[in-house]
Amino acid sequence: MFKNTLFLKIILIFTLPALGILYFSSILVNEKINFLKEVEKTEHNLEYMKVTQRLIHSLQKERGLSISLGKDTFVEELKEQRKFSDKAFANYLAFVNESDSRFMSDLSLYIKNLQESFDNLEKLRKKIETSNLDILTIIDKYTKIDELLLGSIYSIKSVPSALDFNNEYLNMYHFLVYKEYCGIERALITYVLHKGRMDNRIDKKLSEVRVTKDINFNYFDKNSSVKMLNIYNNEMTSSFLEQINDIRFNIEEHLILGTVSAQEWWDLSTKRIDKLDIIFESMIVELNNISKDTQKKAMSEQGISFFFAILCFVTLISLFFVLRNIVFKEQKFYNTIEKQRKVYELLNEANKYLLKNDTKEELYSQINGIISKNPNMVFSFIYDFENSALSNKVFAQDGKMKEILFSKLDEFKDIDNSDNLLTRAKKTKSNILVKSFEIKNASIFYKYAKEFNIKSAIAFPIKKFDEVVSVLVIYSNKVSFFDYEVEILFNKMINDLTHILEKIDYEKNRLKQEDELRISSYAFESSEPMIITNDEGNIIKVNQAFCSTMGYTKDEIIGRNPRIFKSVHQDKEFADALWNELKVKGFWSGEVYNKKANEKIIPLRSTITAIKDKSGKITHFLGQYIDIGEQKDKEKVLEYQATHDNLTGLPNRLLLLDRIERAITKVVRHKIVGGLIFIDLDNFKEVNDTLGHDIGDSLLIMVAKKIKEVIREEDTIARIGGDEFIVLLDNVGNNKSDAKININNLAEKIKDTLNAITHIEGNINVSTPSIGITLFSDSSVSVKDIIKQADTAMYVAKKQGKNSIEFFSRFFSFSTFLIILLFFFLLHLFSYFHYFCFNNSSSSILFLLIPLHVIYSAKILTGVLML
Repeated sequence: MFKNTLFLKIILIFTLPALGILYFSSILVNEKINFLKEVEKTEHNLEYMKVTQRLIHSLQKERGLSISLGKDTFVEELKEQRKFSDKAFANYLAFVNESDSRFMSDLSLYIKNLQESFDNLEKLRKKIETSNLDILTIIDKYTKIDELLLGSIYSIKSVPSALDFNNEYLNMYHFLVYKEYCGIERALITYVLHKGRMDNRIDKKLSEVRVTKDINFNYFDKNSSVKMLNIYNNEMTSSFLEQINDIRFNIEEHLILGTVSAQEWWDLSTKRIDKLDIIFESMIVELNNISKDTQKKAMSEQGISFFFAILCFVTLISLFFVLRNIVFKEQKFYNTIEKQRKVYELLNEANKYLLKNDTKEELYSQINGIISKNPNMVFSFIYDFENSALSNKVFAQDGKMKEILFSKLDEFKDIDNSDNLLTRAKKTKSNILVKSFEIKNASIFYKYAKEFNIKSAIAFPIKKFDEVVSVLVIYSNKVSFFDYEVEILFNKMINDLTHILEKIDYEKNRLKQEDELRISSYAFESSEPMIITNDEGNIIKVNQAFCSTMGYTKDEIIGRNPRIFKSVHQDKEFADALWNELKVKGFWSGEVYNKKANEKIIPLRSTITAIKDKSGKITHFLGQYIDIGEQKDKEKVLEYQATHDNLTGLPNRLLLLDRIERAITKVVRHKIVGGLIFIDLDNFKEVNDTLGHDIGDSLLIMVAKKIKEVIREEDTIARIGGDEFIVLLDNVGNNKSDAKININNLAEKIKDTLNAITHIEGNINVSTPSIGITLFSDSSVSVKDIIKQADTAMYVAKKQGKNSIEFFSRFFSFSTFLIILLFFFLLHLFSYFHYFCFNNSSSSILFLLIPLHVIYSAKILTGVLML
């Protein structure tokens, strides 16, 4: 009965699904055959699209020439184009007639209408030559033929499973519609330029054409593959498209008709349509490649489907042959599973006891008692290596085998030099299995194997902190009882036992550490702020000094992470460095900027120490702090005084030099342009001399305030001398031309603002600003040279009459050099003349000074070149 039930289960589980797979694989083969037939249609569709597009392209050009018939050059070109159109239509009909009827079944109505349209086309051509037909009528007649041709392209049925081909084919259709409306646009604008006027009907038609054209191009642009778009972009350059769009925009939006002739527009627009035709040909090649790939994929899938169907059939036949073997082996598997189930129940019971015992001795005794309940495990014992007394090393169930075991305890005195299950398990730290007791000296019970029906055994090392502390040995009355699955089940129990032993040790250590912490708590409540966290960083203790310093209560801090005190001064990099040092050295010391309860920042000198147990594992962290706020305030005052002007509070020369260095680095890194504005107060000495130094100081303070109001927050204004100010801008533009405009505008604002200071404490202000400007964009010029350049430009401004703005130019320095050089040259000539004409002591002195003149000229030239 059991085996018959098994056989039925196998039939249901294996045979029926295999039959189902065979059935569906047959359906899949049939689908792939039909799909392959449909894929063949894609090549015909592409060829039809090519032939149809050639006819459309010819008709588009004929349409454009037809509405511009009044121009002689267009008349001759139109005659030739009509011949091309007739030839293209003949080729179209020849392709349709030669095509397989199953591919053309959906086009019969289109072909019939096209033949009628071409019969009427000849009449339309004669009317165009003999009568003055309306332009929109001509466009409408030609457009209807093109729409029939485009409609025939759209109506071709796609291949349901060839998604890539279908998508690109539809995108190509919208591309051709876009091209068609480009042709209509060419014809309309050519007509407008030829006639020299724009009426409302044509303007409205142009708007409709532009909307339809944009809709179809946007569809093509959004849905085409990157490869298709690259084909388009490689041919249609942005400059070319901008040229066409500018002409069209001027005509459609502003009615500007005189900027381009009808012939120029015709040639340019025809070039665009010809480019679109070239793009179309390239896209057809790419689409043909997709079609071929789809066909190859279909053939490959068809072969796989055939193979899968045959494989399913062979598998089904093979299943019937293996059924018999499976039935015979099932009983054996059933017995194995039943054995594993009983072992699992036993171990499940053992796990319940593991959680109820607090000592190792109780655990070991309970485990042996539970194992003895299994009828296939005749005896077990645990040998404890940690216990010093030999009589307390062994834990086993009472009985004759336990008595034999205790009688042989003397053999375990030198356990490290003996060879048995126990010692091998300890040395290898792995399970030792004896499948059969026929092996001599496999265990101390080898001699008693027949007496107690022992046929197999296994030894499990019990570890604590990865060290073997005990060994569990189990004996069975079945050969190979301890198979792989049973061993896995026992391994799980051993792992649980390891966790319990480690937990017991942890608890002992915890109690010990609590005693130590209690003792240290007396020292903890001192005047120095301190906190203690657990190993996860959460605060478990805090003294009153810390609460007073940070403005929190103990209840607000206990249980929370010190991150609540974190300020913006401590970033992730700072935290990583702190923790790395703690892990390596066991302590960290340094300055931190913590956030108090009232959101204020407080500087602290902190020392964090990691508290470890005997095994070296971190259990707590001790944090000690000292308030260094007063010390930091003094340092800030000294630093401020060293870098700022006492009168105006502006940065002084020292701080300015540092910021210029940073600005140079910034302009080099970001490839931008920086600038320097040098401001000198004209007539400032007169203000001091006539009105007094107090009024002069008031003027300087007022100037600093006014300049601050004009410049940006990120810019730097510094006072570097008595009446000299410098404004540093680290970004005034992306190039020198824009930068020059921007910094000049700012200089004008500064000049106007300072000139607006008409009175100083009731006294008339006679001071005006002279401003020098220089720009820098690389590191080729030093900080001092940049200031020197701006200073030079400022002196030029003063020479121009004061109250003016001048940019630094190498021309200024070079002009100065030429003047000095000319002076020395004249001096040399005079020296030579005086020496040779008079030859006295004064002329000798002048002659000897010539080398000094040359050296001084060289130094001047070097300084100019540096600028």
